[in-house]
Amino acid sequence: MPALLEDPSTRNAPPPAHTNAANTLLPRHLTLPKHPSTKVTLYPLANGPSSVPRDLIRFLHAEFNAEIVRGNTYPMEQAMELEQFAEYWFGTFAVVAVLDDENESHGLREGREWESVCLGTFYVKPNYPGRCSHICNAGFITTTAARGKGVGQAMGEAYLEYAPKLGYKYSVFNLVFANNPASIRIWEKLGFGVIGRVPRAARLANSEELVDALIFGRDLGV
Repeated sequence: MPALLEDPSTRNAPPPAHTNAANTLLPRHLTLPKHPSTKVTLYPLANGPSSVPRDLIRFLHAEFNAEIVRGNTYPMEQAMELEQFAEYWFGTFAVVAVLDDENESHGLREGREWESVCLGTFYVKPNYPGRCSHICNAGFITTTAARGKGVGQAMGEAYLEYAPKLGYKYSVFNLVFANNPASIRIWEKLGFGVIGRVPRAARLANSEELVDALIFGRDLGV
């Protein structure tokens, strides 16, 4: 469920309100819409890759690169190296969704079986630099084991909770490909609208023709 545009090797500084707010955000506890007995916690992460379990980064790196190789959703053509991915995804602010562990008070720790307990992740970062840094975008990964369980919508709702608290005023998703109806349905359900269209924007593996990209936008209500 990608929404990115920026060069992975660069990073725009977040708005001034971001730094003070990021470390005050609390985990979000929920049950999945399609599986109400499944308890999930979404953990906000604001202190860079060093605050994330290393084996979790390796797992998400593999999931992300597999999505790039499939060639249907992200614009990149080349897989990322591990360290580049870690900084790209976790360098500004990110959230990881994992199944609750009844025996532990915190579900983000080394040694968990991430293939079965990690449901997804998303980052939040500025879409533009400087005076426009209060406009954000996000990138999403729903893990292979979690697809079809309503995780994408749950992460979208969490995004709408966290982003304004980080100082962002408006959200732009730059590249939502027109042949990705599942992603489009989620954003429309969450109040996003199409604010632009880029004709023939992408060469995708699941289309013989060039695919248009939709630009979605939404006021964050602050």
